Amino acid sequence: MSLINETLKDFLEKVAEKTPTPGGGSVAALAGAISSALLEMVCNLTIGKEKYKEFEEEMKIEREKCRNYREKFINLIDEDSKAFDEVISAFKLPKDYGGRKEAIQNAYKKACAVPLETAEYCIKLMESGIKIAEKGNKNSISDAGVASLMAKSAFHSAILNVKINLSGIKDSDYVQKTKNHIKKMEYEAENLHRKIMEVVERWL
Repeated sequence: MSLINETLKDFLEKVAEKTPTPGGGSVAALAGAISSALLEMVCNLTIGKEKYKEFEEEMKIEREKCRNYREKFINLIDEDSKAFDEVISAFKLPKDYGGRKEAIQNAYKKACAVPLETAEYCIKLMESGIKIAEKGNKNSISDAGVASLMAKSAFHSAILNVKINLSGIKDSDYVQKTKNHIKKMEYEAENLHRKIMEVVERWL
């Protein structure tokens, strides 16, 4: 059964089980989905309000973006678990199988790519978060702040999963390129989160 079709209670039970998946990568994607939903809520509480009429069209655009991000994060919950399951399967291949090492390396790269995508979508989400915090309903400004905190947590959680899977990859060029990309994204994420929280704090 797909993880995204589980009840929240059942999903958390599966996380708690004595199995590697679903693990931190899937949890990171869930946090991203929750953050997206909160920002959608702020947009919905802004649209239709006379006080925010000048921002209505922009809020509709940001709401649609956040809805799309939420769907993407939901898919990444499953994708992350499947990617690491492939790593486990590759290690279970017979040691005398000629393609075993290549299979392991390919699986590790996929297990890096999925949480890396989660992190990239967290950046996009926080870019929307700034606009929503600035122009959205100020009665919901704390929700915009919680959304940013969740997105930041999702980002760093996803990056941790990238880093641990990178440690199993022998391709030094791939590893260095990915590390450089991570460093750039870490700067972006911190900067975006700081800007959002500055807006939030001004209204609290």
